[in-house]
Amino acid sequence: MAGARDVVAGLSDRLGDRETAESVELFAQLERLASAGRTIAGRRVETSRLWAAQGYRTPAQWMATHAKTTVGSAITTLETGRRLEQLPATRDALVSGALSMLQAAEITNAASAAPEAERSLLDAARTESVAGLREKCRAVAAAANHDPDADERLHRSRYLRHWSDADGAVRLDARLTPDAGARVMAVIDARSKRFRDDARRACAVERREAYAADALVSLADATTPGPRAVVHVHVDESAWTRGHTERGETCRVAGVGTVSVAAVRRLAENGIIKTVLTDGAHVHAVAHLGRTIPARLRTALEARDQTCVTPGCDASEDLEIDHVVPFARGGPTRLDNLARLCRWHHSLKTHRGWQLSGAPGRWKFSKSKRE
Repeated sequence: MAGARDVVAGLSDRLGDRETAESVELFAQLERLASAGRTIAGRRVETSRLWAAQGYRTPAQWMATHAKTTVGSAITTLETGRRLEQLPATRDALVSGALSMLQAAEITNAASAAPEAERSLLDAARTESVAGLREKCRAVAAAANHDPDADERLHRSRYLRHWSDADGAVRLDARLTPDAGARVMAVIDARSKRFRDDARRACAVERREAYAADALVSLADATTPGPRAVVHVHVDESAWTRGHTERGETCRVAGVGTVSVAAVRRLAENGIIKTVLTDGAHVHAVAHLGRTIPARLRTALEARDQTCVTPGCDASEDLEIDHVVPFARGGPTRLDNLARLCRWHHSLKTHRGWQLSGAPGRWKFSKSKRE
């Protein structure tokens, strides 16, 4: 240890560029090895209950004290250590210095839910950035997690905390469900763009983060006008229809990352969503997944369905717009999934078990076989 201290203390500005770069790489590898050792040793301390014998309430508190880190970081380290016991390939990569703790934490979280993905995630760790690997891991975990209570647990863990820095600045920290976070960020992004545009016209441009802060503050002023927020989603159409992703499918909110299909459906209920529906690598359609009918789509629908589409019904007044595949079952707000019905036939379909099928010019309206 004394030798390592001497090496660090002896680093000098006189080092050349090449020697400096080599030093950074060396110390980064040493840091990865040290993190691996701390993780494995920490797991052994946890199972031995040495932490309790030394008077600590939890293993994480013991780890935080001895590693001089936060309890939250210690919890992540211990969780990673537990998962490594079931993921020997990831453990080997960590102890060899090939993985950082950040990479190991992401991979073990995803591979614990989908062990068959471990090898591909380790391959990705060699070429992807940490952000890119995190996105792949979270997509794998989301596809493997079909727990209907997962979103509710996230909701129960929500919080907003604040404190003041030494100079008096107010700091915020929040934990939100993906759909709530997407709504908040969409509003902030839309408003901050307006602040940036105003600043450019005044030739007084500041950092992007400064305008995001201005946008957040503007939400406290009910009189402050702002553009309507739009959330952009990329999702496989099969996942949207099914209600959850499977391996290799995507459901992600731009600027937020991978989210559950359930979260996107809640967004569709409460916000304006523009969605790219994909079929594998190919864009299948661009749709609006909210219940609200955009003006252009409404115009196209009114031009197409000038009377109730139920065969034999010529009603043209007070027509109502219906989702052929119900919105609650994943039906998108898209021209090929919309039709106009009179109030009577719309009521039959919504409340009395009738169904609409077919397409423009060949619609069929019949009693559902399930009734």
